[in-house]
Amino acid sequence: MSSFRIITALAVACALAGCAAKGAPKAVKLEGSAKRDPYYRFVRADLLSMDGETKKSTAELKKLIEDEPGVAYHHYILAQNYALEGRLPAATAASLDAVEIDPDFIRAKIFLAKLYIAREMDPEAEAVIKGVIRKDPANEDAYIQLTRAYLGMRDYRAAIATMRRLLRVNPDSAIAYYYIGSIYEQYLKRSDRALAAFRSALEIEPNNVTVHHAVAEIYLAKKQLRKALARYEEIARIEPDDISTQLRIALIHYELKEYDDAIRVFESILLQNPDADKILFYLGMLNESVDKNEQAMVRFAQVPPKSTYYKDARIHLASLLRDEGRKDEALAVLMEAIGQKPETPEFYELAGALLEEMGDYPGAAEVVSRGRDELPDNERLAFLLGILYERMGDRAKAADAMRYVLKLNPQNAGALNYIGYTYAERGVKLDEALKLVEQAMVLRPDDGYVTDSLGWVYFRRGESEKALVYLEKAVSLAPGEPTIMYHLGAVLHNLGRDEEALKYLRRSLDAGLQKERVDEAEIERVRALIEDIEGV
Repeated sequence: MSSFRIITALAVACALAGCAAKGAPKAVKLEGSAKRDPYYRFVRADLLSMDGETKKSTAELKKLIEDEPGVAYHHYILAQNYALEGRLPAATAASLDAVEIDPDFIRAKIFLAKLYIAREMDPEAEAVIKGVIRKDPANEDAYIQLTRAYLGMRDYRAAIATMRRLLRVNPDSAIAYYYIGSIYEQYLKRSDRALAAFRSALEIEPNNVTVHHAVAEIYLAKKQLRKALARYEEIARIEPDDISTQLRIALIHYELKEYDDAIRVFESILLQNPDADKILFYLGMLNESVDKNEQAMVRFAQVPPKSTYYKDARIHLASLLRDEGRKDEALAVLMEAIGQKPETPEFYELAGALLEEMGDYPGAAEVVSRGRDELPDNERLAFLLGILYERMGDRAKAADAMRYVLKLNPQNAGALNYIGYTYAERGVKLDEALKLVEQAMVLRPDDGYVTDSLGWVYFRRGESEKALVYLEKAVSLAPGEPTIMYHLGAVLHNLGRDEEALKYLRRSLDAGLQKERVDEAEIERVRALIEDIEGV
C-alpha cells in the first residue's frame, strides 16, 4: 500500500471533516417539538459525532434519512461516521448516496475519493476526482487526492504532472512542491530534483518545518553533514523548544567529531529535561570520547536502572573505573548492577573477569556460578565457569561445567575441545576424546587450539605421524603459543627429530616465561623435556 494512503478509517474521516477538537460543545438535549424538527435532529446527530458519540450519531442520522432520504448532507455526515467506526464499505455507500442526490456536492465527492484510495480502489478515485476538477479547477484538495490515487497505482509521472497542473492554477501552492519533492525522493530516487522542489516550497513558506526536515534528511542520506546541520539549525530557530531537532544537531556534531559542540548541545537539552536517560548516556559517551572521564562517569552513574541504557552505562562506568586502577569501585558498580538487573549476563561476565584480573579466582567462580544459577540457559556463563575452574586447577569441576555447556548446546566447539583435550592430557578415553575433538574441528577447522588438541590426541594414541601433521598446522595458525610449540617439540622428539624438537621447545620456554601469568607447571614440563633431549 502506498505510503500516502490514509492508514485508518479514523484518518479518512478526520482528513475531510476534522475530528472533534478539545472543548467541542457537548451534545445538547432537545426538548419538546425540537425532537421532531428535522433540522434540530440533524444538529443533535452532528453534535453527538463531534462529542465522539459516533454510534448514537449514526442511529440519529439513519432515522432522519428514513424520514427524509433526499438530503445529501445527511448521507455525507453518515459516511463520515461509518468511516470513524472503521466501516469503509458502508461509508463508501453513504458517500455514493450523497453524490447521487447532489452531483455538485464537491466535499462529498472528495470524501468518496479518499475512501476509494483507502480501499485501494485507485481507478475509481481517479474518475471521481477528475470530475471534481472539471467543475472546480482550483480545488487544491482535489489535486492532492488525484495525486494520491496515481501514487497508489504507481504512476509517479502522472502524480507529478497533477501537482504541476495545480501549480499552473495556484503558483503559490507549497504543498504541490512538497508532493513533487517527496515523489522524486521516495519513489524516483532523484534527490537533485527533490531538493529543487523543496527549495521552491520554502520560497513560498520559509518557515515550513516539514519541508526543512525533508531537505535535511536528503543531506543526511548523501552524507553532506554540514548542509544537514545548517538545515536543522534553521529548524531550531523556527521551533526553539523542539528537543528532537536539538538532538539531531548534537548527533551531527558528534559524527563530525566536534565533541565539544555536541556536549554543549546535549547539556542544553539536559537542562530542559534533567531526567532524560538517553541524554545522560550520550553525554557520558561524548565525555569519554574526549577523555573527560570524570564527567563521563558522573553521567553514566546518573542513568537509572529503569532505563534501556542502564546496562551499557554501567559497563562503561565499570570499565572507566577499572582503567583508572579503581578496581574495587568498578567491582562495586557491577555487583550493584547485578542486584538491580540480575537477568543481565554481561554483569556477571565482567565481574568475573575483573575478579580474575584481581587474582580472586574463587570469587570470580562464585559470581559466574551465581549468574549461571540465575540464567541456567546462558551458554556463555556456563562456559566461562568451566574456564575459571580450569584456571583454579579444579579440572573435575571444569569438566562438569563443560558437560553442562554441551547439554545446552551439543555443538559448542569450545566445550567439545576442552573435554577431548582433557581426556588426552590424562591419557584416558582416547577414542571418545578423538570423536569430541573431531567434532570441534568440523565446527572450527581453522582454530589453532582445536587443531592442536587433535594433534595431541593422536600423539596420545601413539599415532605420531598423524599428530605431526596437525601440530605443524596448529603452530602456523597460532604462532607463539607456548603449549602448542611444546606439543610439536614432544612429537618431533618422539619421531627422533631432536634438533627440530629443541628449536620448538626453546621457543615454547621463551614464550611461556614472557606471559603475564607464567604457568610454572608448564615451564617445568618444557625444561624437563629439553634436559632429557640434551642429556643433562
